[in-house]
Amino acid sequence: MSETLVIFVSGRGALAELAGVPSVERHVQAGKTLGLDVVVVYPSQRRALGAEIRGFVHEDADCIPADQFEARAASLHFADDHVLVVAAEWYLALAALIAVRDSPSLRVFGRVCERGRISVPVARVSCANAIAVAAHLGSTSAAAALAALPTPDDESIDLDSRSEQRLSDNISTAHAEEKLIRTVFGPHRILPVLRLRPIVAPRLARALSHTVLGPTRISAVKLLLGLAAAWILAEGSYASGVAGASLYFLARLLGAAGIVLARASLVESEVREKLDLAGDTVLHIALLWALAGGAARGHGAIAAALLATIGVLLSTGVAYVFVVHESWQARKRDSLPALGERVQPTMIAARAHHSGAAGDEFVSRFVQRDGIAYALLFAALVGSLDLFLWAAAVASHLFYVLWLLARPRGQHGQSGPMAVGRPA
Repeated sequence: MSETLVIFVSGRGALAELAGVPSVERHVQAGKTLGLDVVVVYPSQRRALGAEIRGFVHEDADCIPADQFEARAASLHFADDHVLVVAAEWYLALAALIAVRDSPSLRVFGRVCERGRISVPVARVSCANAIAVAAHLGSTSAAAALAALPTPDDESIDLDSRSEQRLSDNISTAHAEEKLIRTVFGPHRILPVLRLRPIVAPRLARALSHTVLGPTRISAVKLLLGLAAAWILAEGSYASGVAGASLYFLARLLGAAGIVLARASLVESEVREKLDLAGDTVLHIALLWALAGGAARGHGAIAAALLATIGVLLSTGVAYVFVVHESWQARKRDSLPALGERVQPTMIAARAHHSGAAGDEFVSRFVQRDGIAYALLFAALVGSLDLFLWAAAVASHLFYVLWLLARPRGQHGQSGPMAVGRPA
């Protein structure tokens, strides 16, 4: 297995930003996530571009011109080995790198067909091949140079078009960001006009990417804003109801921006994810009891809040036991370097399915329940927060009941095969 990831930079597409995160920085973090040493190679004649990239990657990776790559390859002791390489001007799912890294073949190419032309944005090749590609970075894109290398004996993996994109201009970068956002929030199936978070969250993420607020700190701020919203709601007046619901909606938008930033930068932190899961549970319960003691105060309010609290706790418990915990464990297994026996690409696809379709999508729907924020804001505006409390008492139980009824027996959420590269 290769212990080094070489990121080839062919041009300024490597600096294209997804939710404020440059593509080359995302690839560097992917290599660090997989436990690989990372080397960024840029065209020798474009020193200014190299200096700009070096400013992004800081101490996370070596950043060298192509004319120094051969000497560096010898010093890194992979001259006789095969090395994992990626084209920096492409948006790629982490699962694509995992599939190529863990392929049983020595040479393997992750390919994409665009308008009849084959490109290879990720591959494992010999060091001699990597040196040859580096020598032509100034005149030929890395993906095109890699596409000229495969022979009939080499293995090729077709990448999923939903989670790869060449970053050649502003339009293609926007398409790549749309694919990233779709993996976070899912497709706009119902009332897309109300899906503000997929629209606003990337903009907020771009603004926050240039601040000291990382994804984990953003989650902490969201929790504080949500608790402040619950405190305002407890006052009980119409104005406090609207103000508290609006602040909670703002907290949800901010939390979504943190999730987008984490996914774009591949800085997925267990601390952030656990804070999101536990924090949302605490916020929902705090909102319920704030309403019971405030705007919804009256006969049966305590019973409704208690019933809804039980539903929230059961939903969180079912989500964690059946999906979330397994999703986190699968992500850990996928991110660790394989030791000993190699993993078949079909097994990689199954793992990607575990943490992708059954895991990430479910976690997204559970942690990012937009309906609660919209319903609370609507109920506050029409002065019916008491009805919202009773509706929550019923809806909180529907989530886990429908999940338990819909999941395939004995599969903990698995429902079928999935193409390599689906998760972001």
